[in-house]
Amino acid sequence: MHTTEQTIANKQTIRNYFNSWLKKDFSELDSWFNQDVYYRECYGATYEGLNELKAYINSKSKEQTVLRWDISQIEQTTTGKFVVTWFFDAKEKQEYCFDGVSLIAFSDNKIKSIVEYSTKHETYRPYKDKV
Repeated sequence: MHTTEQTIANKQTIRNYFNSWLKKDFSELDSWFNQDVYYRECYGATYEGLNELKAYINSKSKEQTVLRWDISQIEQTTTGKFVVTWFFDAKEKQEYCFDGVSLIAFSDNKIKSIVEYSTKHETYRPYKDKV
């Protein structure tokens, strides 16, 4: 299990990465990610290695403006991975938003992998009046 200081530092790295999209400042990527990082987007795209991730970020940040990427919760599992729940709001040609979860693993105090999942932000209760 990770030490408390390491857990706090890893949570801050996660927050810093999310905030980098709001600021469009990716100058700290080398200090946050391992060179052999694996990143799977919630829509299926994957990036293997920091160079691929940087190429994606460079391209995406030109066409997309992140309006909000709010972290609801960061929980560490017993295996040391982090489960991050969040709300994402961005604009490209049109504005869009969704809720998501990232499973984040660290190695040597840097992000080793991120796997994202998404769900629609709007919810409804189809059986509310039927029970």
